[in-house]
Amino acid sequence: MKMGTKIFGGFAVVCLGYLLVGLLLPGRWTAREEILLPQPPSEVFPLLNSLLAWEVWTPFPEEGMESYGPQEGTGAGLRWDDPQYGRGEAVITGSTPNREVTYEVRIEGGSLTISGRLTLESGPEGTLLQWVEEGDFGWNPLMGYAARGMASSQGEAMRASLERLMEAANRREKAPTEGG
Repeated sequence: MKMGTKIFGGFAVVCLGYLLVGLLLPGRWTAREEILLPQPPSEVFPLLNSLLAWEVWTPFPEEGMESYGPQEGTGAGLRWDDPQYGRGEAVITGSTPNREVTYEVRIEGGSLTISGRLTLESGPEGTLLQWVEEGDFGWNPLMGYAARGMASSQGEAMRASLERLMEAANRREKAPTEGG
């Protein structure tokens, strides 16, 4: 057997092994973050219950945005077709005033799905906001490897978004009220 054939055969075996392990790795991931906000839930909830308000505190596509459904609450949605984020949509799937907002994000026709829950808990020092996201990359053998690091990388992105949410809530709190 020629040396080139042995090298190519060895490379093929390594690639096949890599793909096989990738198929066995779970494509699901979960990320969790929380923040304590000084405002009561009634002041934080409007920033969570409208996907248009999310643009203030979490990264969203810059191009091809189109809202659909109601402006807030269950059924409120956004679709986009953006070079950086791809084609996708986000929709609020549940809304309990001042308590919880659930949502789903589908990218590229569902090749990546993310379900999320934002829960508000009132306390003496303000509002504890807990954010949980679960994603599924499906059966793509390469994405099993990516899913292993998603809890950490998505958690960092969520933490940065929660810090921007705190800034937005603080600005909203200091804004002049109508008639005042």
